[in-house]
Amino acid sequence: MLEEGLKAAVAKVGAHLDALEGAFVSRRALLELVMLGLLTREHVLLIGPPGTGKSAAVQALARALDASTFDYLIGRFTEPGELFGALDLDALRDGQIRPVTKGMLPEAEVAFLDEIFLGSTAILNSLLKILNERTYRRGQFGMSVPLISCIAASNELPQDTALAAFADRFLLTMFVDPVGDEALGALIQAGWDDMRGAHAPVPPLEHGVLATLQAAVLEVDLAPIHDDYAHIARKIRLLGLSLSDRKLVKGLKLIAASALLRGSLVAGKEDLWPVTYLVQSRQHQSELRQLLHAELQHSRNPVLTGSVAQATHDLTAHAAQLGERATHLLQARPQDGGGEQIEHWLVRLETMLTRIDAAFAPDAMPPHLAALHKEIETALAKGADTLVAKDAVSGD
Repeated sequence: MLEEGLKAAVAKVGAHLDALEGAFVSRRALLELVMLGLLTREHVLLIGPPGTGKSAAVQALARALDASTFDYLIGRFTEPGELFGALDLDALRDGQIRPVTKGMLPEAEVAFLDEIFLGSTAILNSLLKILNERTYRRGQFGMSVPLISCIAASNELPQDTALAAFADRFLLTMFVDPVGDEALGALIQAGWDDMRGAHAPVPPLEHGVLATLQAAVLEVDLAPIHDDYAHIARKIRLLGLSLSDRKLVKGLKLIAASALLRGSLVAGKEDLWPVTYLVQSRQHQSELRQLLHAELQHSRNPVLTGSVAQATHDLTAHAAQLGERATHLLQARPQDGGGEQIEHWLVRLETMLTRIDAAFAPDAMPPHLAALHKEIETALAKGADTLVAKDAVSGD
């Protein structure tokens, strides 16, 4: 069990993701994976066609963080100065090479770089040093960078071996597809709400919350999963998948973060699922899910439900996770809070209802989830009546 300070921090992360999910249909897993990158100080690569909401979702999450951010769409003719800062002309007159980094990538804590593989050799070489060592150099000029996580996006993985080696520096890789047919209704509604500015504001995630959880990740006891993780690594090698020793070791942080957001400082079999995202191939991720079915069948996380479901493709586990989250939300109804607290709670319930409807058709919904679905509908109706009553009292 976690102490109260860590519990509160985990709850804030969950509320933050819930609020964002309402605006980005079927992008819960993407948002969760970016959050996992932030909590482990690792980098995330998103691969998918244009128009799938990669940029918008990441930018929305970054805007709600108490952190300095930088985002840029890279093109074939992008100059290094557009990312790292133009040269200081006064310094240049004195014979010194010194870029003006204020507001640029070297001073960002969270960076989003779209179409990253279009960058020139000069850009990618500088990025490599920033990603690996958290330092930036240009000539004799050098500085430490405060980067927590770089989230990069591309329409496809590069075929060039040199670019593939660069891509390997991103610990987590997710393949993003267009919203499925079953969620088109929710997508249309969310898009219209966005045009009208009707989405509830996203609660900010303070820098202290991230720092607290980042420190706690390194305190998680991983001893219980060492043998299981080594067994998984051996199975991956037997499949012939390319997974570097560096990635395998860094993957331990992802398992630790999963345990922490599950509410424990001791990792278990239910936290092994992030291994799926270490592999940088859509086909190989699919093969890995099948190969590791026995090892990943225990996967669960009440905060990271979407990324767990995508990592395992297990609808039974997904239903259980949705049920766990729905139960938690129903129990979290504000008792003595004002109308604003109740309204925020109702928004989270509506988001949960959308997630359940998107995952299961009414005739295919597991009984326990169908029962929770009715409970949420009842709670929403009662909550709306409560808000009306409060407004009436205020009017008097």
